[in-house]
Amino acid sequence: MNRPDYSISTPENVDLHLELAGLGSRIWAAFIDMALIYLVLLLIVIVAIIGATIIAQSSLSPEMKGTIYTYMAGIAIFIVFAMQFGYFMVFEKVWKGQTPGKRIAQIRVIEANGQPANWPSVLIRNLLRFVDMIAMIGVVFMVFDRNERRIGDLLGGTLVIRERQPELSARNLRLTAHAPDESFIDPGQIKPDEYHLLASFLRRRHAMDVSSRSVLARQLADYFRSKLAPENKGESAEILLEKIYLAYGGSASSGSASNGPASSGPEQPEA
Repeated sequence: MNRPDYSISTPENVDLHLELAGLGSRIWAAFIDMALIYLVLLLIVIVAIIGATIIAQSSLSPEMKGTIYTYMAGIAIFIVFAMQFGYFMVFEKVWKGQTPGKRIAQIRVIEANGQPANWPSVLIRNLLRFVDMIAMIGVVFMVFDRNERRIGDLLGGTLVIRERQPELSARNLRLTAHAPDESFIDPGQIKPDEYHLLASFLRRRHAMDVSSRSVLARQLADYFRSKLAPENKGESAEILLEKIYLAYGGSASSGSASNGPASSGPEQPEA
């Protein structure tokens, strides 16, 4: 088990320990993302060549051909610019701190205070991406910074952490609640260590004495209620925790079957 490298004390006096992504994981994620970007750009070049060939062989006037070539070049330049600057920004915001490469590498961008990355932070860290790429200056900063931040992270107030997978098998979880609607909570507000704590309680609660189990369940429920503000249906503390667990697992299993293993998050519990 890797030792957590970054600690956060929340206003609720809950200490969270996060594991920094590490240079190797970040390079691997960046390699995957750049490969995807260049694959798209290659497809654009192929389409442009085919289009230019068709136009050249057409009966259009030279002036019309020149106009079409100009528009094609403008569109191609716009797409290249959008891919280079927009790819990371859009994915990191829409996928709550992840790009396809980061999802495969199981790492995530977050705020330095542990919250999901917001738009200003995402914009700053990615606008400075090209500065970090000059002479690998970003790698140099990561090596010497105690929290492994590049220039974009330092100015954007972000960290890149590893998605810590709970060392718990979901197969032994006995759940009563059913998966809630998507509107129940925003799973992106749940940090990996909070999920780990929640899953640990649900796994071990049956071995606790009744008094300790009740007190801990109520404390956890109060914490998640204050943070997530879920729809109140008068459920017990443990049912609420089960629903939060299921909501987080469902959000992490994009593209997978409803009871199948998550592609980049916790395993789905068996009914």
